[in-house]
Amino acid sequence: MKNRKNRYSYGRNRYSYGRRRRFGGVRWDRLLPVIGGLVIIIVIILAFNFSRLQLAFKGYSWGEQSAVLELTSDKISIITGEDKIDHISTWLNLSKNVSLYDEYEKYYGMFPKMDTKDVVKTVDNYFINYVPKLKKVGYNNKQVWILMKDANEKDFAYLIKNNYSYSDIKPYKAVTGFQYTDMGKYMTLYGKTHNYNYAVLYTSYPFISSANKVTKTYTIQNPTNTLNLVKKGFRLPSSYQPSDLVMPSKSYISKENGHPQLRKVAYNAFVKMAQAAAKDNEYLLLNSCYRSYTEQQKIYNQLAQKYGALYAATNAAQPGSSEHQTGLGIDVTSKSVDQKKVGYFGITSEYKWVKANCYKYGFVIRYEGDKSKITGITNEQWHIRYVGVKAATEMHQKNWCLEEYVLYTGTLPELK
Repeated sequence: MKNRKNRYSYGRNRYSYGRRRRFGGVRWDRLLPVIGGLVIIIVIILAFNFSRLQLAFKGYSWGEQSAVLELTSDKISIITGEDKIDHISTWLNLSKNVSLYDEYEKYYGMFPKMDTKDVVKTVDNYFINYVPKLKKVGYNNKQVWILMKDANEKDFAYLIKNNYSYSDIKPYKAVTGFQYTDMGKYMTLYGKTHNYNYAVLYTSYPFISSANKVTKTYTIQNPTNTLNLVKKGFRLPSSYQPSDLVMPSKSYISKENGHPQLRKVAYNAFVKMAQAAAKDNEYLLLNSCYRSYTEQQKIYNQLAQKYGALYAATNAAQPGSSEHQTGLGIDVTSKSVDQKKVGYFGITSEYKWVKANCYKYGFVIRYEGDKSKITGITNEQWHIRYVGVKAATEMHQKNWCLEEYVLYTGTLPELK
């Protein structure tokens, strides 16, 4: 009996243990195959839809995904390997050259008003026929895209033909008026002047120097700039009148001054200069200042009628090309001339004082006799121009007229 009880007790324990395994725990031996099967199914689904998932993650719509997935695998890889192309549907419809889709998008971003068909045509032409050759010259992608902003097909061909690298063109390209096909001229002139600004500006705007014929007339778009070069070829708008004109104190106005107003910045500088001159017993007066476009036209026409067109062109500025219209150009005189004690300003001690000191107050004698070939105006010892102390000092130290200052520093007006 004892042995039977023990066997029975053992059986219950075994029976109880068996129930706990089946109902109280997890049957991993049965569950793991199911999980493994599900994983395999998921992996298969992901494998077949991986490209779609990639496209979805980048932000493409279902329709765009479907359109892309109709391409061959190598072309799909190109698209999934790049950032989202916003106009993917457009490029899919217009071109099979998937490798250039990103270039289409970038070029269209630079020229959003351009017809998309023209975008494709232009980019295909450049990147198939010219960019590979530019890269042989040494251009990288960033430099190619800098060219794409403003170079045309003729420019690309010129650079390739002459083997001009980006390092060759870079310093010239930074100057206003740069033209790719003038690189040869720029480099020749640079060899003489050793100045990139001069090389480009003198080539692109040769009539900065009046020794050269004016071939085109530009209108200045920022007429208030105190450093604007105003002359034949570079005109102020006919409607321009400075908004800060002031009427000088009568003590600074000569008896013959019929145009006493000038810009405030120039007047304040003149007062400081006149006060400094007075301490040296030199007495300066304003003889003629701001003149409107219409007034300058009358003066020019009168000279032409009286002395001929050549005389007027040599001795007076054309309407719109007069510094007097800026409100910064001043005909200065002295008390001795105003009182008829001396014949003209150029022989006075005041003139010598102005020549030696006017730069300290932001003025330059605009039309010196030895600069007449470049300025186009004969010696006007009385005509001074406010340009600011910094520029005037540099011009004085280097014996530059305003034209030379513009050429060497690249300070060209905004032109149209």
